[in-house]
Amino acid sequence: DRVAGTSFFMPSGLVVSGQIVEAAGGGSPLLWQHLFWFLAHPEVYVLILPALGIVAEVIANNTRKPLWGYRSMVYAVIFLGFMSFIVWAHHMFLTGMGTTISSFFQLTTMIISIPSVVILSALFLSLWGGSIRFTTPMLFALAFLPMFGIGGLTGLPLGLSATDIHLHDTYYVIGHFHYVVAPGTIFALFAGIYYWFPKITGRKMSDFLGKLHFWPSFVFINCIFMPMFIQGLAGVSRRLWDGGQQYAHAQPVLHWNKFMSYAAFLLLAAQIPFIVNLFWSIRKGKRVGANPWQATTLEWAAAPSPPVGHGNFEVVPVVHNGPYEYSPADDPAGFLPQHATAAVHSGQEG
Repeated sequence: DRVAGTSFFMPSGLVVSGQIVEAAGGGSPLLWQHLFWFLAHPEVYVLILPALGIVAEVIANNTRKPLWGYRSMVYAVIFLGFMSFIVWAHHMFLTGMGTTISSFFQLTTMIISIPSVVILSALFLSLWGGSIRFTTPMLFALAFLPMFGIGGLTGLPLGLSATDIHLHDTYYVIGHFHYVVAPGTIFALFAGIYYWFPKITGRKMSDFLGKLHFWPSFVFINCIFMPMFIQGLAGVSRRLWDGGQQYAHAQPVLHWNKFMSYAAFLLLAAQIPFIVNLFWSIRKGKRVGANPWQATTLEWAAAPSPPVGHGNFEVVPVVHNGPYEYSPADDPAGFLPQHATAAVHSGQEG
């Protein structure tokens, strides 16, 4: 509107600095809200869907068994991506929308939780009966599961207009969002970095520094965002610089602000082992072979690590097997890479 002189978002009679804006007329700021949330809500799934893929890859490798319900997970991811485009207005229940349209978006919000539950359940069930290796990437992947679950469950009250009336624009919303994006997306990203670092550099990151990075991060990230649910339920506003200190209902829970602030600084300090580990391992990390995790997917077929020259493969690999053929019947202790014609024993790098 400002650049083109249009008035999609500016109502008639708009006054700015005491002057009526000539270009204004016939628009509505609510159109801007719709445009923003139509972008911003699917964008969250742009962040989380790759994270789900990373976690699935790491869990399959470190449980030494195929993913549970792989086909169901694929369909759920596709359905989740589609549904992400028709739930945006659940952010706008308090704008005065009618009961018909709010009921529609409540329904779609409840429906979109179904594929999320399918994916999370499949990942949890993939742990059952596995020979779990508690490597650094696996720790981050395991931490992702309950915290992403907390993020999803705390979103359900926000998707219902009756409860959203109280929770809207409180610290509860910040806690919900960040349990999805911070421990969700970021922990999955860390899992992916530790997991694929040997393929990128030919060296392995320090497991000791990796776990020194994981445990404080896991503790302090919960110390930051869990108290936000307490504050949000008490009605503490997210829009006021002091959290609404002048309101009596906020007084019993505002002391959590200091606790969360200390936890945030400690979480920042907990990233120091990762930074040291990353740059130290690029030059001094332990050299490893082409497939140090005994993985099955095709990127590990490119030898050496990192691949020499342009491209990924010296010869285009022929795919003989599925992506997660761990513990095949003829060798329960082995694994069957996609490009292999016979199982490789887990004692070998493949």
